Amino acid sequence: MGFSLVGTAAIIGVSILMGIEIIISTTIPTITNVDDAFDEMRDRAIAQVQTDINITEVTSEINGSNYDINITIENTGSITLETAYFDILINGTKNDFSCSKSYIHPENYVYFNVSSLSGPGLIKLKVVTNNGISDYYEFTLP
Repeated sequence: MGFSLVGTAAIIGVSILMGIEIIISTTIPTITNVDDAFDEMRDRAIAQVQTDINITEVTSEINGSNYDINITIENTGSITLETAYFDILINGTKNDFSCSKSYIHPENYVYFNVSSLSGPGLIKLKVVTNNGISDYYEFTLP
C-alpha cells in the first residue's frame, strides 16, 4: 500500500507539472501578442488625433474631352504623412493620382493630380489619409 500511494502521488505531481507547463507555454505568448496589439492600437489612435488635412484649392484643366484635376492639400496636423497611402475619391469612386512629393510634413503643402476625369457637373471630392482622416471639397466642372 505504501508504494502505490507514492506512485500515485508521483503520477499526479508529474501530471500537474506538465499541465502547468502547457498552460504557461501557451498563455505567455498570447499575453505578449495582446500587449503588442494594444501598443499598435494606441499608436494608431495617437496618430489619428495628431492628423489633419485641409483641401485648400482645386483647379481643373481641359484635356481633350476630359478634365485634369489639380488638388492642393495642406497638412494641418502634427505628424508627417506618406502620400502614397492617400486615397482620392471623386463622386464616391477611387481614382488614381500622381503627387508632387512622397511625404507631406506638418504645415506644408502637396499637389495631387487626377487625370482624365470625364464629364461636367457637380464634383464631390474626398481625400483620405492612411489612418482614415479625411477632408471634403465640392466644385463644379464647366
